[in-house]
Amino acid sequence: MTMTREEAHTQALSRDTFRAAMADLPAAVSIVTTIGPDGTPHGATVSAVSSLSMTPPLLLVCLDSHSDTLAALEIGRGFLIHILADGQQQTAMAFAQKGSEKFERTEWAPSGSGQPRIPGAAMVFDCVVDDFLPGGDHTIVIGRISDIDHAQDRIPVVYHRRQMCASPAN
Repeated sequence: MTMTREEAHTQALSRDTFRAAMADLPAAVSIVTTIGPDGTPHGATVSAVSSLSMTPPLLLVCLDSHSDTLAALEIGRGFLIHILADGQQQTAMAFAQKGSEKFERTEWAPSGSGQPRIPGAAMVFDCVVDDFLPGGDHTIVIGRISDIDHAQDRIPVVYHRRQMCASPAN
């Protein structure tokens, strides 16, 4: 029996190997927030955020396909991406959990666009969903950036080797 190239590749890469490598890939710690169609706030901690295009200004964020936050998004709906600052590690842990009680335990207020805004982030991107793309067990959300709040005096948090720490670049 001959294996296809895809089968050989999948068999060669173990889940543990992939997880270990991704834990060693430094990434900004971010929280995505939105207000669902019913007015309920939703949010999730993510590490897969990237710039995509300058013209138009786009970024992408990857959310678990079973995420309540993803379920609250639709084309044209607003959302925020908070790049967390040092000192917000506990907030990141709270938003990494399932359930709506994370908003009950976290200070937040509506942003100018009406999305849940968590104060103190190093950067906040105000976006509108432009598109969705499949990405394995995640969905890639393409966001069109309408505004950026960049607090240059705050040090971003980086996830590296299964730890959240302040970015070494000052």
